[in-house]
Amino acid sequence: MKRLLTVLAILFLFQVSVMAQTFSEICQSAENVSSDARMARLEYQSRLIALEEAELEDRTDYSVSFSVSPLEDDNRIVAVPELSFSAVLPDDDTEMTASIPFSVRYDGEGALISPSASVSHVFDWGHDDEALKALQNASTRLSVSREHESAFLTLRMNVISAIAGLLENERSMMEEKENLRDLQRALETDLRLGNLSESSLLYVEEELTIKRTEDRIRSLEEEKSELLRRFENITGLEWEGVADIPYPLFPDILSYTSSSSVEESRLYAEIAKEEYLLESSRQKPRRLMVGGTIAGDIYTGAGLGLNSAVNDRDRISALGEIGWEGKSWSFGLSGGGSWDDDYTFTPQVTLSGSWQSNSSSESDELTLRALRTDTEMRERGYLDALLSFETESAELWNRLLAWKRDFSELQADIDYRSALLENTKLRFERGLATEEDMHDAALELELLSIDRSVLLLEGLSLECEIEMHIL
Repeated sequence: MKRLLTVLAILFLFQVSVMAQTFSEICQSAENVSSDARMARLEYQSRLIALEEAELEDRTDYSVSFSVSPLEDDNRIVAVPELSFSAVLPDDDTEMTASIPFSVRYDGEGALISPSASVSHVFDWGHDDEALKALQNASTRLSVSREHESAFLTLRMNVISAIAGLLENERSMMEEKENLRDLQRALETDLRLGNLSESSLLYVEEELTIKRTEDRIRSLEEEKSELLRRFENITGLEWEGVADIPYPLFPDILSYTSSSSVEESRLYAEIAKEEYLLESSRQKPRRLMVGGTIAGDIYTGAGLGLNSAVNDRDRISALGEIGWEGKSWSFGLSGGGSWDDDYTFTPQVTLSGSWQSNSSSESDELTLRALRTDTEMRERGYLDALLSFETESAELWNRLLAWKRDFSELQADIDYRSALLENTKLRFERGLATEEDMHDAALELELLSIDRSVLLLEGLSLECEIEMHIL
């Protein structure tokens, strides 16, 4: 009998952990079945691809084009009227365009080759948008990473909440059932000993107390049904208890002076500054454009020369240009000429300019004022975010210390109750303790074990909060 009671007590204490899934298995199952987790992964990948595409916008572009007309002038001439190569080379504040087109006409006896090359370069001394693009990409990357990690931390916290709810329900159920057992035993004892009769007012009051306890048990059973449904929806598992709840690994929160959200606020302020500088530069542009072109006609053989209207004379031409551009005006100068094969030079000079009245100065000034205000607001937002981060860090640190203190005290209480249960077992074996003493000692330790599991879950939830705070 004694051995049987000892075995039953041990089974009572550890029945939850024998059949339970481990905490890590439950969390992994939740990640596998959660539609929110799948969506978070897909959105993360999609936004990263879009970001990589945006970062590849400024690249060197090349193009090649050609056309061939093999049957011209009564099928006598093979012509390549277009064969060209061009490239656009981006730079921090300049853009270079180069092209090398030429054409060929060949009739079997002679050929006309017309090569040419041109290059242009734009110097923009205004504020370029490279820094703005880099800041925007950095901000987007921070946001994408934080939202992705936050989604999984939120899922983990939901799992913790579901498990804690079931354990707390189980603890309340055990307490109420034990309370009901004690009330029923007390009433039976009083009736047996004649301390009260079924017609007495005290009997009615005790019956009412028992009924209220039974009502609370039914309410807890209904609550458990809802908690089970929630757990199954989140994890895809049937509730069998939980085992191996780990001790939280709290980050060293005081070593963090910023987070991705604070850093994003700083980037927003920097972006606002860049937008103001770009708008100011747009309103007062300073652009210098330079370029040049060289081209020629080269004859070989006699066929095309004898049948052409250009007197089969080789020639070469060169042209250079320079231009300034402001907000409402532009000025350009181009010059050069051409040389025949006898070195005869024909000059060419072109002067151009334009001006138009500016009627948008007041609107432009309002735009700048709005951008300045936005910059100040974002800078203030960054300072507020930094202060809020420091304040929340201190609050989380205090909660962490309080949790560690509570856990230490609870563990000490569990150690004491464990020793007390062992002592009660020895006393029971010697006839110095009753079965009721054994039952009470085992129940108290079981309730404390559930408290420990719930407190560990609260610590894991606090760990998630800290991780989300320092993301």
